[in-house]
Amino acid sequence: MSKKNNFIWKAIQTICWLIFAGYSVQTGALLFNLIYSLFNPAATHNLHLGLDLSQLYSKSQSVYVFVFSLIISVSALKAFVFYIVLKLFKKLNLVKPFSENVSSIISKITYYAFAIGIISFIAQRLIQRLIEKGYNVGVVERYWDDGGVYLMMSAILFVITLIFQRGIELQKENDLTV
Repeated sequence: MSKKNNFIWKAIQTICWLIFAGYSVQTGALLFNLIYSLFNPAATHNLHLGLDLSQLYSKSQSVYVFVFSLIISVSALKAFVFYIVLKLFKKLNLVKPFSENVSSIISKITYYAFAIGIISFIAQRLIQRLIEKGYNVGVVERYWDDGGVYLMMSAILFVITLIFQRGIELQKENDLTV
């Protein structure tokens, strides 16, 4: 690998580490805020980065916990996707890239990205219904407004997974003929 490509490879790895760390911290902060707000309802006014779910909490504590659980699950899934991406960087051999292990990791990323997209879509619809019923949910949409991006990413990764599976087949055939 050339110096320029190696630099780009390392930069992408570093960015993935930073994103993984950011989502992990966000997930931990959200989980802490949920637990803390259940014991101290006054904390619902400023939960995470200005998120105010106090009116939702006062109208229905169970809906509050459900919405907050959706926020936490989407954040945790995003962190997990980048954790798997980091595993991919460790397992990927650029000399012989088509392996069952790499294909399996890419498949996992595909499935989790699809799950993020679907959960985000469901959460958006749920929030729309809650707003129609008079609930004030603040700026909760920012936690899953990129669901469409994850759906697109899962579609692209699905195609890449198919290409990797075909590459594995060709590589096995090539190994048998040598």
